[in-house]
Amino acid sequence: MFTTLLTPLRNKFDLSPRTPNIPVPPVQDDDPSPEDFARDVLIELMRNSVHNLTEAETLKARTEVSVLLEIHRIMLQEGSTKDVFRELDGFLVLMSALAAMGTPTTPGPVVEPPEQVLADTLECTRLAFMVISEAMYLHSENADYFNVSVGYDSLSSALAPLVSDSRTADETLGYLLSLSLNDFSFSDVFVAFRRANAAELDSKVAEFQTRLSTIIRPGAIYILWRYLPEVTSTNSSMYYATLKLFDTLSALNHRNQVVLSTVDFVSALVERFCEVKGEENKKPRAIVQKLLRRFLDMGATTAEARTILQRAVKVDGTLDMEIMELIRGAMKSRWLDHLSLESPAMLSLTQDGMKGLPATGFTFMIWLWIEKLPPEDCSHQIFVARSGEKKDMVVLKLQHDGKLLFQTSGNSSAVIFNKVNISRGRWIHLTLVHYPGRDRSSNPNIRLFVDGVLNDHVNWYYPKPDSSSSSIRFIIGDDTKDSELSWCIASSYLLSLPIADDLPRFIHHLGPRYVGNFQDPALVRFLTYEASTSLNMFVSTVTASSTGTSATSLTIAKVVRDGLGIPESNIIFALSPLTSSTSGPVTSVSVNGGKIGSAPKEFTVSGDVYMVKVECLDMALWKIGGIAVALRLVQVANTPHETSRSLSVLTDGLKNSWQNSEDMERLRGYEILADILRSKASMINMTSFETIFEFLGINFRSPDHSTVTNVVAYKCLALDFELWSQTRSEIQRVYFEHFVTLLEVSRYKRFNIKQRFAKMGVVRRLLFVLQTDWYQGESLMWLTGAFKAAMQALWTKDETIKPIVSYLAANLQEDVSNGHSPRSIMSKIDHFGGREKAEKVLELLVQTLSIPAQYNKFATALPVNRIFLLLLGDRPSPFVAKQVLVLIRIGVGSTSSFIRKFELISGWNVFKTVLPLCWDLEVNEAAFDLLLRPYNDKGDHGDNVVVCPQIVPAILSALHSGLNVVARNSSEKGDSVPGTFITEATMELLVERLMNLHASSSTFRQIFQSQQTTQLFVNAYKDFVAKISGNSVLNEYTIRILEKLAHLGLALALDNVVAGAQKREILGILQSAETVLNPAAESTQIDPNLVADTRSVRQRFASARFSLQIGERTVMKIITRIVEWRKTIQVSERKRLRKNILDLRENRRQVSRLYEWTHTLTSERGLWYDDDEKILWRLDETEGPHRIRKKMEPANPKVTTPHVEEQQAMRGVQIPESEVSSAIVQTEVPPWADSYEIASTEIDDPQLIEEITEDKHRKVRHELEPGDVIEAVQTVARISGVDSSPGLLIIGRTHLYMLDGLVEGEDGEVIDAHEAPRQLFFVPGSIVELDGPQRAQRWSHEQVATFSDKTFLFRDVTLEIYFKDSRSLLIVLLDKNKRSDVNHRLSAITARISEVPTPGLLRTPLFGKVSAGARAFSGFWTDQLSTAQRRWQAREISNFTYLSILNQISGRTPSDATQYPIFPWVLQDYQSQILDLTDPKSYRDLSKPMGALTEARREAAETRYSNLLSVGEKPFHYGTHYSSSMIVCHFLIRMAPFTNMFKTLQGGDWDLPDRLFSDVARAYESAARDVRGDVRELIPEFFNCPEFLKNSSNIDFGVQQNTGERIHDVKLPPWARDDPLLFVIMNRRALESTYVSEHLPAWIDLIWGYKQKDPDSLNVFHPLSYEGAIDLDTITDELEREATVGIIHNFGQTPRKLFTTPHPQRYNHGLATLPIGTLHGVEEDFQLLNQGSRCFQDLGPSTAVKHLALDMISEKVVPCPEGVLVVPSHPHEQIEWGTRTGGELRVVVDQKITQVIEGTSCACAAFADSSNLVTGSSDHIVRLWTLTRGHLTGLPLSISVSHTMRVHTDKVISVAASRAWSIAVSGSEDGSAAVWDLNRALYIRSIWHGSEKGGSEDKEKAAAVHLIDINESTGYIATCSKLKLCLHTINAQLIATLDLTTMPSSALYPPITALSFHEREYSHLGVLATASADGTITLRTWTADGTPKGEKAKWEFITMRTMRVRTVTGRSGGRTPAVTALKFLGESLCHGEDSGKSYLWSLPD
Repeated sequence: MFTTLLTPLRNKFDLSPRTPNIPVPPVQDDDPSPEDFARDVLIELMRNSVHNLTEAETLKARTEVSVLLEIHRIMLQEGSTKDVFRELDGFLVLMSALAAMGTPTTPGPVVEPPEQVLADTLECTRLAFMVISEAMYLHSENADYFNVSVGYDSLSSALAPLVSDSRTADETLGYLLSLSLNDFSFSDVFVAFRRANAAELDSKVAEFQTRLSTIIRPGAIYILWRYLPEVTSTNSSMYYATLKLFDTLSALNHRNQVVLSTVDFVSALVERFCEVKGEENKKPRAIVQKLLRRFLDMGATTAEARTILQRAVKVDGTLDMEIMELIRGAMKSRWLDHLSLESPAMLSLTQDGMKGLPATGFTFMIWLWIEKLPPEDCSHQIFVARSGEKKDMVVLKLQHDGKLLFQTSGNSSAVIFNKVNISRGRWIHLTLVHYPGRDRSSNPNIRLFVDGVLNDHVNWYYPKPDSSSSSIRFIIGDDTKDSELSWCIASSYLLSLPIADDLPRFIHHLGPRYVGNFQDPALVRFLTYEASTSLNMFVSTVTASSTGTSATSLTIAKVVRDGLGIPESNIIFALSPLTSSTSGPVTSVSVNGGKIGSAPKEFTVSGDVYMVKVECLDMALWKIGGIAVALRLVQVANTPHETSRSLSVLTDGLKNSWQNSEDMERLRGYEILADILRSKASMINMTSFETIFEFLGINFRSPDHSTVTNVVAYKCLALDFELWSQTRSEIQRVYFEHFVTLLEVSRYKRFNIKQRFAKMGVVRRLLFVLQTDWYQGESLMWLTGAFKAAMQALWTKDETIKPIVSYLAANLQEDVSNGHSPRSIMSKIDHFGGREKAEKVLELLVQTLSIPAQYNKFATALPVNRIFLLLLGDRPSPFVAKQVLVLIRIGVGSTSSFIRKFELISGWNVFKTVLPLCWDLEVNEAAFDLLLRPYNDKGDHGDNVVVCPQIVPAILSALHSGLNVVARNSSEKGDSVPGTFITEATMELLVERLMNLHASSSTFRQIFQSQQTTQLFVNAYKDFVAKISGNSVLNEYTIRILEKLAHLGLALALDNVVAGAQKREILGILQSAETVLNPAAESTQIDPNLVADTRSVRQRFASARFSLQIGERTVMKIITRIVEWRKTIQVSERKRLRKNILDLRENRRQVSRLYEWTHTLTSERGLWYDDDEKILWRLDETEGPHRIRKKMEPANPKVTTPHVEEQQAMRGVQIPESEVSSAIVQTEVPPWADSYEIASTEIDDPQLIEEITEDKHRKVRHELEPGDVIEAVQTVARISGVDSSPGLLIIGRTHLYMLDGLVEGEDGEVIDAHEAPRQLFFVPGSIVELDGPQRAQRWSHEQVATFSDKTFLFRDVTLEIYFKDSRSLLIVLLDKNKRSDVNHRLSAITARISEVPTPGLLRTPLFGKVSAGARAFSGFWTDQLSTAQRRWQAREISNFTYLSILNQISGRTPSDATQYPIFPWVLQDYQSQILDLTDPKSYRDLSKPMGALTEARREAAETRYSNLLSVGEKPFHYGTHYSSSMIVCHFLIRMAPFTNMFKTLQGGDWDLPDRLFSDVARAYESAARDVRGDVRELIPEFFNCPEFLKNSSNIDFGVQQNTGERIHDVKLPPWARDDPLLFVIMNRRALESTYVSEHLPAWIDLIWGYKQKDPDSLNVFHPLSYEGAIDLDTITDELEREATVGIIHNFGQTPRKLFTTPHPQRYNHGLATLPIGTLHGVEEDFQLLNQGSRCFQDLGPSTAVKHLALDMISEKVVPCPEGVLVVPSHPHEQIEWGTRTGGELRVVVDQKITQVIEGTSCACAAFADSSNLVTGSSDHIVRLWTLTRGHLTGLPLSISVSHTMRVHTDKVISVAASRAWSIAVSGSEDGSAAVWDLNRALYIRSIWHGSEKGGSEDKEKAAAVHLIDINESTGYIATCSKLKLCLHTINAQLIATLDLTTMPSSALYPPITALSFHEREYSHLGVLATASADGTITLRTWTADGTPKGEKAKWEFITMRTMRVRTVTGRSGGRTPAVTALKFLGESLCHGEDSGKSYLWSLPD
């Protein structure tokens, strides 16, 4: 490169004589100043010096030294001489001189010593560098000139000899470093390094480190790095020292780090890092690692990142932890594309036509990063608006103290924003809004926002317009000489309107990475999880503090819904690095936005501005493989250390990247991650735990700042209790603690509760966990702690209260009647310990209800009285009883009416019945607490004041019950059994408490006014005494109790409130008791007056009233009903539990099957693809035109159809309800409002009884598209060939689904086919395939084209559905009724959808529209058969198409091998070297069936027929058929899936090798001539699918016995030249020949016509082959049925008869290849094509035509410029994109933008049809988009991404799509074209123009595939790069290549600028038109006719004609325009030019 630059220059200087001095122009002033005179002298000296330097090149170097010294001295003295140096080509002379120094010179007469020569050379080189450096120093013109016109590449070439010479290499590198730093004290740095020994090296480096400064010439560093390995190859220490120097240099400041990071350091350092190992290399390795970390902090190219990630996984599948450490560090980088400014530096934009700032106000926004603030007492301009008169209208400055100064022309003074403090080293967002204050109500004011928050505001006059100015200059930065600031800009905007106060906050949250123009309505997509959470918290706080929905909330809500709403016309400028593609110094920066096609506006650069393109590893991750790459690293991890590192990479890759976050959500990545972690739970250490939970929002450093930032991930990870149950104990502890942190500790707990946990069902989940055995021991304690926190925080009716009560009701009392078998679904449930866990929950409930507010909510939610009885149950444990008593006590203390309400439902009576059964010391304590102390006791009551007397009967009943036990044990000794006397102790305490209370509490004594209450005590006492009376010996307990009872009884007997009769009864008992205690003693005498009834009449009535009690029977009835209620709840809870387990299991199953994401990484072209893995192929069931199936797909059973990507607002902002509207209002219900009838305890309140609906469709629900609802489910069998796959046909509300491997059980539940009874899905006669590919296919209702009834094995229960995406579905239903039901539903669907023409499927208008798949035939039923026949006769459709139509109408389908389409043998010449299609002898006789082509075969047929007739059998001519499943599989044996089908039909093995299909000629011989042969006809593959003839899978078919030859590929006739493609092309030509056209009607008569059963034509086949002959459903015997099926498979099925009269002939006048009435065609008369005289459309002279779109409605061509595409069939709709707008996509309808989608990096686009768009992006991704119109979106047209597809490793620059073949092809700068399946959004294979392994950068650029076209009729793919033009089949088999390297090309245009296929329904020739920049259009065809004899066919392009477009004439003469677009329109050709004009080439009429 350098030679071409310098050689002519050197020659010129060497040979030219010394030029005279250029005279100095005469000075006008007679007396110049001394300064001017001195300057002129120096300029003249400079001229002479440069001239001398030119001559000195031929002299000694020493002479050059003196000249260079002189030049350097002059430059230092006078800066203006630098211009002279440049103008006199001084730089070029120096380049020449440097080049000459490294080359040996011819010795002169005086030979100098080598040392002297070397010294002179080095000195001369040093001075040359110094001159270059000084010439550019502070001289931007020279610096720009050197960068652009000379170039560092030239310098590099000039230095090559010096570097390759070991004597000068070190010094030369030193000069390069000095040049880069403009400091020549570094000249000897590398010399010093080389001379230093290892010990001195570090000190030597340290010497130089202190002098390092900012790199000002990056180009010199690049050259230095390029040569460094060569110079240091023998001295690793020197390399180490250099790296250490670089490390210091990069750490010095941001600019140095930026410059060094843009050098290709990373890949070289990675190589070195992986090579340098061992202890001896520890130091070098450490510095390499350190440097790598530093450089990776500024990102890496995608190629570098790809290399690093590939190396992360070692060959053995483990992770390389050192590489992982690098990746982890790099992932944490948060740098982004930016502009680095080293002041003085600025960017300026002049806006013409503006006299002042916008009258409406303005907003200025900027993202900036300050490295170092301005010096003391200095300020630095940030933004200036300057009028044309250089008057500053607005100035924003940064001061040295971080304050901002603002000044406008309307104010004499400036305002300083003192509240601002701009900090260093972080990205800061500034927004300055200036309101003009145009109305009376507002003053002009400025508002300053820092990081989105209003920082300051002040009233300030708005600057007035400058009437004398015609333009405004906007300046960012400061170019004043003394300005100092190192800073960076990420983006900056100036808007001609003041934005609302809430918008800066939203814009700030978009982050500095956002560089769009705020036009996308879905801006929330660009929020990261943290930003989204922050906004949510802000809105939540604002809403909570306002009484209603605040204005801020409404504003944010509008932004979330509709975007910012800033019209693009209001954006004065948008500055960002987006428009630049490479890093480096810039001279201008394009403005974002602007209309497509308009001239771009640019910021001009002054000073040191460096464009920094940072590709952080998280962004590289997105391009390489998305977040799946990081997920794969986690999956591969095998140790705790590896796991923690890979998790760190994953989470850091998500934190700051909205793309990766979106990708993770789309993949269901969080569920996948949880699934991966479950298998690695034991490897989760504390680091891994903290990594995960920090990502989820937990702040371990400041727990009070914790929140949930990522709701989706939190649900999947943090709430996966099974996962954490398998981790270590310490992990479980901190895991459960995090719940407490979020819900209790965090200062954001309100937000966490209201906005995050509210709808997660945490309490329900925890209750489920409590019912499992996942957590035991201390883990259970931590679990309950978390449960308590969740319960108290989330205390709402549905979330917590009802679930807890239901759980308790179901689990507090053991239910022994419901055991479960060990194998049942409930077996994993922890039934043992369930009651203990429930009791713990009850305790937590009691603690929660002790909080008054919580109790009030509880009481509002549920009827507390009944709930307490429900919890108590009929057999409570003492613990439950105690807790329920506490609950009653809380209730009593909460409301005064509680006691009465409880009494109304007989609660106290229930207590009296139930409590005695479980009374113990704690229950005793609780009962007395209830009696005496309210729960909220504040000391108002005395200790012995009765609060709840209603509990006394229960106490006394317990006493009665306990005394009975005491009596039973009264004779037991105390020391016999430990713990025996617990009841005695309890009773003793109870009596003692009663005794003390009676003595001390008057309120307690009043209770005994009730005779009933007193009687309870009397009965208990009496029974007790009676029971122990007979015991001779009493133990001490009994005695003590008896004594205390006597004391209490006496006190009651003496109490005046007790009735007289009861007193007397007590006295009687006392005496009996005294006798028991002391039989010998005298009985105590009591004065009768003391026990007399002294009560008044009123007191007696009151006593009677208090004694009213309901009967025991009624109480038992109530208890029974409570038990029934509990059992109902138990059933409900058990159902819920079962459902939860099944749902969990199903979810686990689904997630474990999500493996597509790994497939993309490990399959071909994946990041970790194994090259040794062989790809197997199978025939794709997707159909092309005329139901052709020839597209192959990878035979990978794992890949299923991916879902359409759902655009969910995972990172959106939700506006919470205001507190007022959602608050629960507590009202006190008076006792009389409650029903107190006994019936009120009926279970008429179903509050706790939820109907748990069993989800019978859970197995399929995940397959449904979002929002779809199942309307019908049918078990069907999907037929493919001879296989039937059982599955489900699901008809949803919006979609249709076909799911293999699932069936509907008898109870309606969806189950796996493996588990189902065979009769559920068995299709008689089919071969059931349960282990094949389990597909899940889905179609929207709009995709359903039509459907038709079919038969399968003659059973009329089959349905074939055809879809618009070229797929079809053949299904067998169980009976006709079910088929009728599906028919009815499909009819409704198709009737609802209006048919829209699909232009992607058009053929040329000349031949009409022939659509793909079944649509070509769906209308061709009996009534339209004549239409097809007429079109065939008129030659409008080909023979092949007509036969396809007949096959379809007669019931044949490629989905069913037993009814495969039938095609004829058309040739009989399979021996000739050259096939003569004009010779009738080449053709087979089509008037006779195959079995009657020879005399011998005719005789055999007639004999067979007559013999059968003679014995009374149904006669037939042939025992075999011309079409059967065996014949089909026989022909297609080499192609999956037919390979396995053939083996299946053969009983699991191949047939004998000699009987396999191995030779076409032999096959014809057998079918046509061999008397013992068959009578088979052909299948459509013989005319379109060459793949079936090749054994690409290398299957071993065995060896032929007669020849010993191994069977491999099919042997072809000699004329096919061993090329399957040539064979099928020639066979198709024969089918379309004139001869066949004439004789085809005779063959049609035999197959479908009146001769179908004609004995005279020898055309009668086995009777069972005709329709109606067999009914399998009537055959009950299994063996007979199998035999009949075998007959069908072997004898075949004759198609349905279509014609009853002879078929008419085809019209034969005119050209046979053209329709009747068409005189000329492109293929036939290409020489007659002529360019039209007038252009049919002109886009304008500056807008080149890029695309020519066909408008099918008006049947015309619409030219489109670059970045615009018209929607097919909708010419008023178009899609726009452009590099200047950041690759955003715009939807334009009727010239109005209706939608903008940002962040897509769109670079190219193509429509597959009017509803599907394919785009390629600069982020290496191909996207599929769906177009939606109408009511669904509220927009006339909107688009949304349906799939994101990755395989390219560089920018995608071209794309084409074909709906006919359902493929898309994308071309990339990586040198490849990738073929994609449009239906499944899957990568199929690649077409390479460059090397798969990569090559040189220049060659890779030349190999970029920039043009693609797909032939709609054949599927052929044409791709073009600068290197070659290629033609491939649809399966990427190369047909022909054209070398383009010899064709002229330029930087502006490649050799071929456009290409287009000529489209016909059938083309006998094939034409590809290509265009060039020189105005030529070339028509080419391809042929193998030139293949040398005996060789394999060699295809080549043949030029048919080269046409030149008309020259454009103008003022400056004629110019031939470049042709930039081509498109055939029928038999015409359209071309578009760079002149904006489009012309039509047409044929004569």
